[in-house]
Amino acid sequence: MVKTITRTMKAPEERKKWDEKYDVKTVSAKLSPIEFTNFKTHCETKGITPSAQIKELIKNEMKSPLPINLAGKNLFIYNKFKDNFSWRVMLDNGLRVDVEDDLSPDYVLQLSEEIKKAVDERNTYLKKENGGVPIPSKLVRKGL
Repeated sequence: MVKTITRTMKAPEERKKWDEKYDVKTVSAKLSPIEFTNFKTHCETKGITPSAQIKELIKNEMKSPLPINLAGKNLFIYNKFKDNFSWRVMLDNGLRVDVEDDLSPDYVLQLSEEIKKAVDERNTYLKKENGGVPIPSKLVRKGL
């Protein structure tokens, strides 16, 4: 299948001339044969070419990109009727992200214990005691 795709593509020199003529750049991605087939079928179902779909996806991402770092708070909500938990994240910008809606009590308990162990290890490493916060070691060297 890859050989068929390669034969139908323009030669690199031909593609370069076309890109220069129309002042555009080419974007590509490597997909497994199954991913390629699924993507091509998806595009055919939508009635557009793979190139047009890729272009649309890139434009949409550039128009409203997701920030790399987000801030927010985790919320765990207990559902007494189902005896399970939902995990939500309330972002500082007001949006809510539903992480999971069906967490067992055992899972949440084990997760809680692991988080506590990791935080305790961090506090020991930072030598935090009595609610102190990390301070730059440069200040310690100056006699604080």
